[in-house]
Amino acid sequence: GDDAAGASSEQRPPDDDGTGTGTTATGGSQSPARLRALCRALLLHSQSLYHEHSTRMRRTADKQKLAASKRGNEKHATTMGSHARTREGARTTTPSPRILQSCVGLGCKFILERKVRAVLADLAAWLETDMACSRDDDRIVVEWLPLALFDSHSRFALMFRGTCIDVGIDGDVLRVTQMSEQGGYRAVSFGSELELELFLKLEFRRALLLSENND
Repeated sequence: GDDAAGASSEQRPPDDDGTGTGTTATGGSQSPARLRALCRALLLHSQSLYHEHSTRMRRTADKQKLAASKRGNEKHATTMGSHARTREGARTTTPSPRILQSCVGLGCKFILERKVRAVLADLAAWLETDMACSRDDDRIVVEWLPLALFDSHSRFALMFRGTCIDVGIDGDVLRVTQMSEQGGYRAVSFGSELELELFLKLEFRRALLLSENND
């Protein structure tokens, strides 16, 4: 597993220096270079969505032509009229590619994920400096799920001592699920990385207190 300052490169859009190392992530500020990279990524994503939608439409039209030709020896005019109505029906019933919605969701995920990565790095420093956690088992262990760059979701598991938390990023929403050693289950949603940071600090404090009591 990676620590809080590191994560899988598959999900990470390029940073300001183009390395994708995440070293320039500070809060939620976005530099002009970062915004340009994000815009290029979203433009490529929209082009891919349009191409996939056009390909599906062409395949549907080809299947309809083949089905019409197999229906038998009908009059030419009747066949052409039926074919035109079929194509018109396909145009009205085919789902929209939802390009705008997909790009907005993907852009929100890119920005929020970068903020979350910065929060994880800050939490690691907070544990070491403010909470005096210097033992090897006091490190935050973060394991990111290696999803595709243009996936609209991100997910990672976070472990600290006896605490294990699963975090999912869906657009601009953070969803946290947690299982306790006693079999308890909890799920909560957050609207910002700051809310997640406060939640994790409370959980880490609880884990440290529980560990001290057990000792």
